[in-house]
Amino acid sequence: MGVKSAPPIDDGSAAPASRTCVGCGREAAIGACGFCGVAAAPGGFLVERVVKQGPHGRVYRARDGEGRAVALKELQFAAVPGTQQIDAFQREAGVLKELRHPAIPRFVGGFEEGEGAFLRLYLASEFIEGESLAARIAARGKLGEAELHDVLSQALTVLDYLHGLAQPVLHRDIKPDNIIIRPSGELVLVDFGSARRLEGSRTHGATLAGTFGYMPIEQLGGTVDATSDLYALGATLLHAATGNPPDELIDHGDFRLRVPENLPPRLRHVIEGMVQPRRARRFPGVAAVRAALASGPRPRHRVGRSIALGIALGVPLVAGALALRPPQAAPQVPATRPARPDTPAQWFQKAKPSCNSFEVARLMAYLPPPAGTEGTGYAATCQALAGKIDQARRLILTLPSEERHRAAGLLFPYADAVADAGDDVTAAPLMKLILEFWPNHVQAMYHAGISEYALGRPEAARPLLDEFLRLYQTEDGFRQRAKSVVDRIAKGLPAQ
Repeated sequence: MGVKSAPPIDDGSAAPASRTCVGCGREAAIGACGFCGVAAAPGGFLVERVVKQGPHGRVYRARDGEGRAVALKELQFAAVPGTQQIDAFQREAGVLKELRHPAIPRFVGGFEEGEGAFLRLYLASEFIEGESLAARIAARGKLGEAELHDVLSQALTVLDYLHGLAQPVLHRDIKPDNIIIRPSGELVLVDFGSARRLEGSRTHGATLAGTFGYMPIEQLGGTVDATSDLYALGATLLHAATGNPPDELIDHGDFRLRVPENLPPRLRHVIEGMVQPRRARRFPGVAAVRAALASGPRPRHRVGRSIALGIALGVPLVAGALALRPPQAAPQVPATRPARPDTPAQWFQKAKPSCNSFEVARLMAYLPPPAGTEGTGYAATCQALAGKIDQARRLILTLPSEERHRAAGLLFPYADAVADAGDDVTAAPLMKLILEFWPNHVQAMYHAGISEYALGRPEAARPLLDEFLRLYQTEDGFRQRAKSVVDRIAKGLPAQ
């Protein structure tokens, strides 16, 4: 598998004859614990704790010679039932070594220790702090629409990178357990043990890999293509949206995943298009999913207020705004110009932590946005989230008139998260900016009207809500609340 990437940890003193095992707490000889088998410092990586225990090995949190945290995956040769597990282990090392993306763990090194029955294989990669999407669903139940939209958006960015490589890489095992949410809200796709490079547009006869419920039926027979990962991502979203794993939602008559009617409308049709049993009926790629997600957004049912997962910003948007993420150190804009990200969406992911009133000017100077409608739209989104509404407006006005609504529409998911968090002070100007360039955006109209009323400006709220009620005829919670607010305005009653 290669050579060790970190020197052995050595403070200059003689190694002690024993140590306390981090697995069982017993005194153990240096090396692997004779009682539970947990390693001490394989390859010079000092083991701190066992993260995961499996039938064929473990995953450790460890430190390299310079004190950096790494995830150290171990495979015990004697416990492996066949060559498939060894092939997957070595394939993961080979794939990770060639990938470079902030949402994929960085490869550190691969090595082996021992021999014969005592041989152990190791793979060291960047340790990702956070919780799995599976753990979040288990702890909190189903996710809100803003969180689902953010998971989908970030995951699509990773798949766009993997599928867009010169020789595309298919993950083949996307599921909530393999998506880690950093404390900052950024997602990381992990466990590339099932990954393989795509030969042509489709691969037949591949080794069976994946998890039942999350993989399409053709994957059971070894046929995979880009839509296989999209299916798995759709099944993952379905799990997150319902709280139920997809194997509980399978119609065993035609093996179709049942997508409940009560899911948010603007996501329901996207999930349905991702989890079609027949490949020909699925979205063919990431671009098609994004296009479906962006076309004609519609109001959705909201089950209470929810804090956005990755699109909340972690610093105040403007004075008095609610900080949606846990407090964290503000990232510093480098003194030298960094390399430009490949796409406008990647630029925004890099820029997002600095989209606040204190850093946005320096950000734009040192990391200018890409040109074009999408780049300008994301730049305007960043300025608007920083409270710079006039600057955002001026950016959008630089575009041809027929392109301005598309640029303004990129702001909506982030403005929607602010509204969901109950921050009417910040949400109102964001929604009204969208309406300047997309006048019939009914979701923005609804949120702007509700926010204006909550801020004590019924004269501004009334025309917005009247127009919303004229355009939006579905008798649901949104329409009922809008009618209730209009009635209160007519009676001169203040916001509740």
